[in-house]
Order: sequence, then C-alpha cells, then structure tokens
Amino acid sequence: MRLSGNKIRLFSGALALSLVFILLRSRTLGHLLMWDEAWNILSLRAFLAHAARDPFYWYYKFHPPLYMFFAELLSPFKDGIDLRLEYLSLGFSFGTFLVTYFLSARIGGWKYAWLAGLVLCMMPLSMGYDTWIKRDSLAMLFGYLALLLILDKRFFWCAAALSFSLLSKESGFFFVLSCVVLVFILDKKRIFRALMTLFLTIAVLTGWWYVILSNLSGDVIGFFFSREVYGTTWTKPVFYYLMKLLPDLGPAMLLLAVIGVFYLAGAAITRKQPRWAVPMVTALCVYIPISCIFVTKTPWLSFSAAPALAMIAGGGALCLWKASRKIRTLFPVFALLIVLSALTGITFSYRDYHEHTYPNGWPGAIASRELASYLNGRMKDDDKLLISGFAYWQMPVCPVFYYYWKPHEVMIMKGKLKPAGVLKKLGEYDFDWLVVTDSPDQDKGQKKEAQEISRRLKKTPETAGWSYVWKLD
Repeated sequence: MRLSGNKIRLFSGALALSLVFILLRSRTLGHLLMWDEAWNILSLRAFLAHAARDPFYWYYKFHPPLYMFFAELLSPFKDGIDLRLEYLSLGFSFGTFLVTYFLSARIGGWKYAWLAGLVLCMMPLSMGYDTWIKRDSLAMLFGYLALLLILDKRFFWCAAALSFSLLSKESGFFFVLSCVVLVFILDKKRIFRALMTLFLTIAVLTGWWYVILSNLSGDVIGFFFSREVYGTTWTKPVFYYLMKLLPDLGPAMLLLAVIGVFYLAGAAITRKQPRWAVPMVTALCVYIPISCIFVTKTPWLSFSAAPALAMIAGGGALCLWKASRKIRTLFPVFALLIVLSALTGITFSYRDYHEHTYPNGWPGAIASRELASYLNGRMKDDDKLLISGFAYWQMPVCPVFYYYWKPHEVMIMKGKLKPAGVLKKLGEYDFDWLVVTDSPDQDKGQKKEAQEISRRLKKTPETAGWSYVWKLD
C-alpha cells in the first residue's frame, strides 16, 4: 500500500516528535520521590507482604487497582523499583502523547498534529509529571483514547476505554464528563443511545470496584470535598489553577493557548466543525471541577488537562501560521513563539518546577531524604531507632523517609511530643538512636521539645534535614 504525502508527513512527524518527547523526559528519570510516589511503592510492598498493620498498607486500595497490577510485575522488593516505575509512567505518558498526536491529526490534519505534538513535548506541566510514580499517566492514556474513539462515534469502545481510565484512577471522571458533553456536540441524532451505551458499559465494567471494594465513600471523597483533614493544607483560591497556567505552560505556550481558545471556538461554532470542540471541552471538564467544586487543590490535578492544553496551544500556533501566509509580518511572531516554546522545554528544570508549584512538598521531601541518608551512613544492622512523628508533614509517618531509609527496628512516637515521655521510652527500651523532627513552620515545629530532651540527655544532637539526631550510648 502506497502512503500519500500527508500520511508520510504525519508519520514522520510522529517519529521525530517521539524522539524529542522521550529525550526531554529522560532527564527527569531518577528524580527525588515525592510523598505520593514513595507511598505508592511502600503500600504496594506492604500489600504484597500481607502486612495489614503496616502504616502504608491502607493506601493500596485508596485508588483503583489497574496501575498497581502493572507495578506488581516490576519486582517491587528489589532495589531500583523507583526507577522501574518511573519508566512505567513514562511508557504510559508516551502512549498518551501518541494518542494526542493522532487525535489532533483527526481533528485538524498533520500540520495541527505537528504543532500540538510539539507543544506537548515542551510543556512544563507534562514534563513535570510524565515520570511521576502515580496513576494519572495510565488514566490519561485511556481517557484520551476514549476521546479519539468518541470522535469516530465508536461509543462502546469509548465506554470501555473510559472504564479502564476509571479503573486506573478516579480522575477518569474528567474524561467521562468530557465524553458526555461531546455526545451532545458530535452526534445529536443518537444522544440517548450513545449515553445509554456509555453509562451501562461503564457501570458493568467498573461497578465491582466502585460499589464493592473502593474507599470512594470515605477517604477519597473526604480528600477532595472536606476541609477537616486536608483542607487546611491544600485549600487554594478558586483561580489557583488558572494562575498556575503560567508555570505549567510558560509565557509563549500560554499566549498560544489564549489565541487557540478563540481559534478553536471559531472553528467549532462559526465554521460548524464540532470536532474542534474536543480540546476545549476536555480542558473545561478538568478545570471547572478542580477549580470550582474540589476543596482540595493539589498541584498535579491539572495534569489531566495537559494534552488538551497542548491541542489548544497548537490551535493558536496553527492560527498564526495560517494568518502569516496572508499577512507576512505575522510570521516573525509565529516563529518567535515556537522558538520560545522550544526553549521552555529545552531549559526545563525538574527541581525548579516542583519547588515553584509544590512549595509545601518539595523541601520536605529533600529534608526527609537527607535524614534517611544520614542514618543509612551511620546505623549498624542491629541498631534500633526511636523517632518522633514528622512535624513537617500532615501525617506522622513520612513515606519519603521510610522509602530511602534502610529498614531497621523502629518505634514511631505519635501524638504531641513530650520530653518526659521520650525519656520514659528510652528507659524502657534499648534504643541506639533518637530522632526528633522539626519544621520551618514554628506552629508545627518541635525545636523547644528537642532542646529540653537534649538538656535531659546531656547530649548535643546532630542535625540532618530538619531533624535532630542523637546517637545513644
């Protein structure tokens, strides 16, 4: 079969951009693990070891199971599981990139696919999370596949893809909402049939999890809609995610996205080409819930919209390209924005991005790893550790520390730290090390308690990360 010129251009672009996509993200492999990433690994290990009393065990069923199915195949108990899982996430993210590329081609042809694909390659939001050890990348792969299928009005297979997205993570809801809205836009003659196919298929394929096994009615609902536990940490203004678009896209891509909003809306409404509505609908079905409905606003929730944002910005680039064919003075503007977008990706710093977008998480992860490294280099195999709850995290146990720390016998002190209670524990058990964590937040810090313990022990502690460490006789 002989390929047409457009198909050759399309597949050539896919190959070239795939190399760029992989190359840029390879720089983020081996990164510092954040809270959820470390917790995912520790919960997987606890579940496979049937350690129901392990403090990380419960998290295994906090989210749907499909991602963990793949994670179990990668030898979770052997060294280097973090890097293997980063490669797994990268593989799913690359699949999403390819689906987005061909979805863009289906909407606007090979030029649009090139431009949208280029933006997605260079987008900080994508580069910052594509190798994260989280379920989002798998949920997005099936979610954007569902958008491609609904564009072709293959409703059953679209529903199957949505089901797998929901079985990867609850964020699959964004894509279900998108597809429901798109049914009314793309196929007004078969709305009832399409919706029934979607809802019944999803109910059959996902009901076993969400009705029987899921914690959806408890922990997950509480996380997103309750201020009691996480609200004080993650509460942000309603425009938080819109303000976050600048670090997520960079100035050049953000400007292209603004132009793209008008271009896509004009194509969908004025020119009556409803397929151009897909990126806009998808982005809105992510940003409206996370901005206006969810109380908890974690920085990675907008990640689900990254491919849609790339298509919107790609639409802005296509608009400028077409306009420059008629108004030649616009070509330098088009070229400048493309070059600046490329530079945004080339100069991307994983550390700088997360320091800026996750300011209450990244420094804490560094401090926890520093503490783990300090103890790893000094503790003997049979040493025992008494450690306070982690003052700089919302919860008393820190998965980042316990992932990087070589396992030893440990006792964790929970509740308010009392020097007298610490001394009592030291008298009752034969501990070799004592750690009291501190925090930059004075309201949460334990510096005074550490000073009192030091006075009573008549020992000056070493510092590691934000913690005080005593080597006991």
